Amino acid sequence: MLSLVDAKEIVLRPYQLDAVEGLRVQLRDGKKRLILCAPTGAGKTVLAAHLLKQADQKGSYALFLVDRVALVNQTSETLDGYGVGHGIVQGINRRWAPRENVQVCSVQTLARRSLPRSPSLIVYDEAHAQYQSTLKFIADHPEAVAIGLTATPFTAGMADHWEGMVNVTTTRKLIDDGFLIEPKVYIARSPDESEYSRNSFGEFSDESAASAGIKIVGDVVAEWIAKTNEHFGGPAKTIVFSPTVEHGRELCAAFAAAGFNFQQISYIDRSDEERAGKIAEFRRPDSLIHGLVSCGVLTKGFDVPDVLVGISCRPYRKSLSSHIQEIGRIMRTCPGKTKALWLDHCGNFERFAVDMYDVWDNGAGELSSAAKRDSVAREREVKNREPLKCPECGGGMRGNVCTACGWERPARSEIQAVAGELKEFDPTCLGMEPRGGLRAECLKNPRLIWNAALNYCAAHTRQGEDHARRWAYGIFRGVYPGAKLPSGWYGARIPAVVDPGAYSLVERETARFRKMNPMRRAA
Repeated sequence: MLSLVDAKEIVLRPYQLDAVEGLRVQLRDGKKRLILCAPTGAGKTVLAAHLLKQADQKGSYALFLVDRVALVNQTSETLDGYGVGHGIVQGINRRWAPRENVQVCSVQTLARRSLPRSPSLIVYDEAHAQYQSTLKFIADHPEAVAIGLTATPFTAGMADHWEGMVNVTTTRKLIDDGFLIEPKVYIARSPDESEYSRNSFGEFSDESAASAGIKIVGDVVAEWIAKTNEHFGGPAKTIVFSPTVEHGRELCAAFAAAGFNFQQISYIDRSDEERAGKIAEFRRPDSLIHGLVSCGVLTKGFDVPDVLVGISCRPYRKSLSSHIQEIGRIMRTCPGKTKALWLDHCGNFERFAVDMYDVWDNGAGELSSAAKRDSVAREREVKNREPLKCPECGGGMRGNVCTACGWERPARSEIQAVAGELKEFDPTCLGMEPRGGLRAECLKNPRLIWNAALNYCAAHTRQGEDHARRWAYGIFRGVYPGAKLPSGWYGARIPAVVDPGAYSLVERETARFRKMNPMRRAA
């Protein structure tokens, strides 16, 4: 434990300060059961440390509840780093000190242990887990303020136990601000959907997932070797998510046969010390372990920032929260880390990409609606949805752009023929009116004109791409006087195929300009 002299100061980022104030506002309104929704990288543990330190300074009794031994130790180390004195309520632990104002508690041990004081503050980490014993403990202490921490408040019934939610920030904002790395996603070979059976909850059964997954273990290893060599020049620190212990053993054996050290950790490990030893070695920057294969123990809250690769082998139909939690394990930043890879061998990206990006971009939303996101089964192939696998590299698509290689899906016509008429679908073009006297159906879609202008100018200029874009912009402004290009258009990739009618219009506009200005030539 650090001395108070060596302890770091807790410095909250602006959005974290806003979140704390958001909690205070709801507490002043009389609510005492609140969810603090913060995505991976938003600093949930730092926020918790801030709340616990404030409680300690007031002499209040405060509990931090976690459901994994690894998270007990991880949280304790964080509190030590900030100089927050505390005891640990977990098995036979040398830090057992129940009279300290702050206690880090294993929820399993807490149910069997008596404490000397009633808590004034309960912070429940990974609150979407919803352990009944923990919810009962909170209900049995109605005088205490309870704060539930989670990145994924999607578990059915959460709105029955919590009175409100404060959204800290969004994953997209954290990526844009450099606090997270958006992974490059590869959609690798995976079992056919028909090989998975369903359990009583409507999820894929772990046993069927393991049976199907064992058949492609060789592909998992080969894909990992190929992608780590391509992106990192050799082996890179990796986490694998496996459906069963048997499947995990097969993976470890296959990696070992290829000369790599992968170690499994699971809920049936012989001892907590054995698991802790593997995790401690894995945390080392020069770890002898290339990868950890997790069976149900590293999905939530496990943070090793220098992990570069995640491998998804455990399929889900409904659990968006599990998918988001898993991919979040590789998104943290650390010195020297410039990229992360997600290798999907079970189809989860294709099932959850649309919902995942919605949560990343817009947050979890209101608690009442967020708590329904894990109740809907997703299909890997959805009718009328663009394919999510890049045809160039096998990467996962985010919208029209590949997350892995940057390939952009060629723009399709933004208009759709319906009963002989053209219908515009791009709302960014609303308000753009063509110059008086122009008559052409393609004018209803300004993007077609811009693409045609880019294509024409790039093919006819001898002064480089920058000149082609400026020239195209001049043509566009001639067609739509006073219009401004929507965000992203000017720097978009020059299309290879364009609308013939729009191209003809651009040719006519260029000829018109030259006729009006015989001494000037655009190219």
